[in-house]
Amino acid sequence: MLHAAGFFPYGIVGGSTNLEEANAHLQAWACSHSRSSLARALEGGLDFLDGLIIPHTCDTMRMLLDLWAQIHPLPYMENFRLPRQVNRSSARRYLLGELTRIKEGLEEYRGAPIKNEELIRSIELYNQNRKMLRKLNNLHSRYPGLFSSRQLYTVINASMIMPREEVNRLLQVSLEQLEEKENKEAKNGHMPLLMSGTLLEPFEVLDYIEEFGGTVVADDFQNGYRYIEADVSTAEDPLEALAERQLNRIPSAAFDVEYNPRRHFLTGMAKEKKATGAILLHLTFCEPENFDGYDNLKAMQAEGFPAIRIESQFGGTGLGQARTRIHAFMEMIGGGSR
Repeated sequence: MLHAAGFFPYGIVGGSTNLEEANAHLQAWACSHSRSSLARALEGGLDFLDGLIIPHTCDTMRMLLDLWAQIHPLPYMENFRLPRQVNRSSARRYLLGELTRIKEGLEEYRGAPIKNEELIRSIELYNQNRKMLRKLNNLHSRYPGLFSSRQLYTVINASMIMPREEVNRLLQVSLEQLEEKENKEAKNGHMPLLMSGTLLEPFEVLDYIEEFGGTVVADDFQNGYRYIEADVSTAEDPLEALAERQLNRIPSAAFDVEYNPRRHFLTGMAKEKKATGAILLHLTFCEPENFDGYDNLKAMQAEGFPAIRIESQFGGTGLGQARTRIHAFMEMIGGGSR
């Protein structure tokens, strides 16, 4: 919708390593994603933004926009109030109303209507992007020797902060080059692991996994597979299609669904990808992850998948401890330093 309106969508997927300024405005138990993002704005690192939309995914995000508006206001600021109980019959109607409200606000801000043709063109562009990123993800799962886990997730995160047209052009070239290099040798010597959590952070964790013989073949991160896992239909009204995709996304800590509980989804994905173990990355003070993290861990173990839960946060603290725990876990499941 932002792209169709002529704006440049920029995802705040990384923040400041200096949380001091944000700590003066947010409680110590607010997650480091919210604090590092706010700190980055306070430091001037987001001064290029003309607007900000914050989705309601947890209690911290519900109050962050009002706080941000008081201490670092932008010309356009809006909440995206997502339905939490997506199985309810009223969820679709509610979400359509919310998408319509945001669309009307964007139209007012840009001074012109957003036409259906514009929305469809943007949907097609983003569908093309997700398809190529899924192809890249599948290549990595089958041939992890072609490129590292860190390179894969760096590309996915780059797609959130670069013009989508340019990302698609670069992806097309990269995929053609990588497909020429596919070979069975690229598949050998890597222990396939599943990772789960709200956000993949810090990326150094990926280095530690590969350092000890592992590779990530499946995940449900918001800045990982969850971001690219499904397309938007072009066969129906654009807003209806956007609502449909949102309501049927894979489960997360913030939006679990009764027909596919997250713990069952994760164990199913581990079986499908033939993972030998799982690393559950728990963003410290992430309230939704606090609710179902323990159940997910026990579900993985009950299905025979060795699993470990590791605390993480933006800012890079605790990296030494994370490396030690990953090393011990990899040794336990048969990995070794490379």
